[in-house]
Amino acid sequence: MALTLASALSVGAASAQSIPSFGGQSQGNALSNATGGAAGLLGGGLPSLSSSSVGNVTGLLSYCAQNNYLQGDSALSATSAVNQLTKKPGVTDSPTYAAGTQGQLQTGNDNMFSLSSLKSGLKTRVCNMVLDKAKSFL
Repeated sequence: MALTLASALSVGAASAQSIPSFGGQSQGNALSNATGGAAGLLGGGLPSLSSSSVGNVTGLLSYCAQNNYLQGDSALSATSAVNQLTKKPGVTDSPTYAAGTQGQLQTGNDNMFSLSSLKSGLKTRVCNMVLDKAKSFL
């Protein structure tokens, strides 16, 4: 089951201001370049979680929990998932884990998508999707 960020968002909700720029490139072209063209992108222009490794998802879930993007039961589930996943061999040693803890989502082809410039509501939606992906690794 491929989880995509765009599936949780209506196409209209992902405004150009919500999508971070990469190195001064135009935002649409930068996202396309950062994800290897159309691969991993859907109508909303946000990357897919399908290429994210267990290390990256674990690190990103930790980022989401530490920054309070998950609330209530989701926050408790995230803490539990992070605790379980960090016990798996090699997860915390992965460079993608470290990137995840900084809010960087692995999008494939060694490219990253930064959650830091997304608006708070979008971060919460993305973090809930990351939680779902993390559960699939348990």
